[in-house]
Amino acid sequence: MSPMTEDASLLPLAADFPDQDEARWRTLAEAALKGAPWERLIGRTADSVALAPLYREADFPSGKDASGLPGHAPFTRGAVATLDRFQPWHVRQRFAHPDPAQTNADILADLDAGVSSVELVVDPTGAGGVAIIDADAMKTALDGVLVDLAPIALDASACGVDAARLLAAYLSDVGEAAIMPAFDIDPVGALMRTGALREGDFADAAALARAHRDTFPQATWLRADARPVHEAGGSEAQEIAAALTSGIAHLRALTQAGFNIEDAAQAISITLAVGPDVLVETAKLRALRLTWARVLEASGAKPDARAARLHAVTSRRMMTRHDPWTNMLRTTAAGFAAAVGGAQAITVLPLTEALGLPTPFARRMARNTQLILMEESSLGRVIDPAGGAWFVEKMTHDLAESAWQLMQAIEAQGGIVAALQSGDLQKQIGVVRAKREKAIATRRDQITGITDFPLLGAALPPVALAAPDVAPTSARALAPIRWAAPFEALRDKGEAAVARVFFANLGPLAEFSPRANFAKNLFGAGGVDAIGSDVEYAGKTACVAAFTLSGARVAVLTGADARYATEATTTAAALKAAGCIWVVYAGKPAEEVALRAAGVDQFVFAGQDALEALRTLQAALGVPA
Repeated sequence: MSPMTEDASLLPLAADFPDQDEARWRTLAEAALKGAPWERLIGRTADSVALAPLYREADFPSGKDASGLPGHAPFTRGAVATLDRFQPWHVRQRFAHPDPAQTNADILADLDAGVSSVELVVDPTGAGGVAIIDADAMKTALDGVLVDLAPIALDASACGVDAARLLAAYLSDVGEAAIMPAFDIDPVGALMRTGALREGDFADAAALARAHRDTFPQATWLRADARPVHEAGGSEAQEIAAALTSGIAHLRALTQAGFNIEDAAQAISITLAVGPDVLVETAKLRALRLTWARVLEASGAKPDARAARLHAVTSRRMMTRHDPWTNMLRTTAAGFAAAVGGAQAITVLPLTEALGLPTPFARRMARNTQLILMEESSLGRVIDPAGGAWFVEKMTHDLAESAWQLMQAIEAQGGIVAALQSGDLQKQIGVVRAKREKAIATRRDQITGITDFPLLGAALPPVALAAPDVAPTSARALAPIRWAAPFEALRDKGEAAVARVFFANLGPLAEFSPRANFAKNLFGAGGVDAIGSDVEYAGKTACVAAFTLSGARVAVLTGADARYATEATTTAAALKAAGCIWVVYAGKPAEEVALRAAGVDQFVFAGQDALEALRTLQAALGVPA
């Protein structure tokens, strides 16, 4: 019998399992909660959008079909109806080496190895990008690049107009038909990053676009970039709202320069950062397309001109300096979300992004992440693979509604420039950021390799150039953050001081290992090494003797509650008598007063502010603040 032939005598796979329904599932779920409220199972995004434990057709009825069809307004399901099987999206790599000649060598090598689009990060000073100051530098950076095959994009922040002029002149001189260049001048993004807006940038950008629109009919000239909001700790809806209001400001500038609304819409690109939460980030990209189409509908654009030209960049705030190999897991998840979410160009940041400029190896890993997703995972063969999933559809529309309300509030203030200049948007982002920072500090939100499972003493991979320390130039600027940074700062100090803690384990391994592992993990997050975290002792005397031999000055008690009740106070007192200057108790105590009287100085337990606990411990160890 052929393996593809059905045999009626074979039982269906689920034949021996009883039919299930939602009522039975809920009964089992409530039993597992053991009296806790049902709401315990409902999560919330940073915008307070509900994350239910189960989604059904009632949450987003299939007959509703509000998402439409791929390639058709409102473009929720993607900007195209069919994918290019050879290039479903542009693999866009960032190049930021200050030397234009080195940048050129990097570009040519990466184009030869799978990159299909180039983004030049331009900074005339060379501090934060390629030092392109004139036509010769632009020619050096792009010499040999086949601009009719590989789109060239710019990321030039405050010097966007000047860089766009140089690129337009270079492309005109080359004499080849440049394919979809992205000049991407971004006055709003520059305001977000620097706190300042150059007078005339909007008008100059629009005038440049008008002067060259016949030469580069497929170009994007202005970019609505929500990455500064994301990298400052903003929420998904805040990112979308920032992109929409930036786009609206650019639409006004272009139409005032003589563009009709359809041409103005096609001259704008939108860039979003994408984090590792695949389903939420997928919904975010879909919600952006839905709301942008709604903006263009309200502006009078024809339905076929309402599609967003969307560039997704993996999040920088999620990247870590320590254990950077785990960054490849994060960027793979984010790249997956960007592809599933329908971005037309995707940039995967190298694993060493938080350390400095990437080596050829790091760039290779970044582009290969996309190539594997595109070709081996077959994401390049499916349009909107998440479409129809009730969670994704409902999250898309919930985020769209939340973002739309925020966009309207910003527009009511006079637009995004006014909201930024007043400081109101920065305050709103700060509120969201503070909540997430608290969740990370208490390790409710975990960062693998940083807050949990740190690997002390691990060598870091090399970088081409170390990352510069760039401080915000204005209090109004949206300062970029990385969630891991506070823990990394403590870890650097702890490792530099060779800080160590002796583990005074009570009872057998099976009893003390849960709390010993918890404490070792916590201390490692602060660069504090563990001495004997898995060692059993034959009693208090043996434990204290081992402490004395270890040379340590700080000890942590670990054990089960029953063992703590009979041995914790006497062991703490014995350790203090043996010269221990600081005793830590792993767990939330039942009798704190008695333990402190016996010599316990600090308690560490799940749910507390881990950063504060580590600072206290480091102070006891003599680690410089």
